[in-house]
This record gives sequence, structure tokens and C-alpha cells, in this order.
Amino acid sequence: MRAQGMKRRVRICAREDMRPGKVETIDLGPDAYGLPVQGLILLDAEGQVRGYRNVCKHLPIPLDGGSGDYLDDERTHLFCGTHGARYRLNDGYCTEGPCQGDSLDPITVVVEDGDVFVLVDDQAG
Repeated sequence: MRAQGMKRRVRICAREDMRPGKVETIDLGPDAYGLPVQGLILLDAEGQVRGYRNVCKHLPIPLDGGSGDYLDDERTHLFCGTHGARYRLNDGYCTEGPCQGDSLDPITVVVEDGDVFVLVDDQAG
């Protein structure tokens, strides 16, 4: 049994399988209210692997609203289809929309031995 606050590593994919404009997802478990939270794993403009919680900073709902579409038409920003907020890929900073100036919550992503892993809390997402 793991102690509270421990993290487990969850493999997402091989690093070589990641492509610009492609978003991988992972279930992070429930939030404080018991609602499921998803993580978004992607490449930024420099090819660095980044991870964010799929929760808009304006209202706590998934960016994609269940559609599976996470990026804007240019595929250069994460996009909230409900509020129109646009978030930079490299740091999750909101550049446009009702939550301008806020940032998405990052998740810990590790690239090791050619694979991409996310560190997930055992107790919450």
C-alpha cells in the first residue's frame, strides 16, 4: 500500500510518437468534488513535452467540453471551446479570453529512456 501523497508513474507513449498538433490524454483521477480530471500531454513550439490539467481557468470545465478538440484552428494554442480562452503551449498562460493572465495547472511529465510518463497523485487528480 502506498502512503498518502505518493505519486505513481503512468506511461503515456513513446516520445518518438509525439507530434506537434497532437494531444495525448490521461485520466488523473477525481478532483476534490469527485469529478474526473484529465491531463493533456503535448509538444510545445520548441518540441518540449508539456502537461496540463484539462480544466479551464475561467470556469472549472474541460477545455474541449467532451469533444476531444483541444487546440485552436492554427494548432498553436490550447483552446477552451466554451469560453474562447487561448493558452500558450509552452507555459499554459492564457493570452486571450475571460481568464487572460491566468495559467493552466501544470502536471509533472517525465521523459525517460525514450518514453513519456506522467506522475499522478494516488489520492487525487
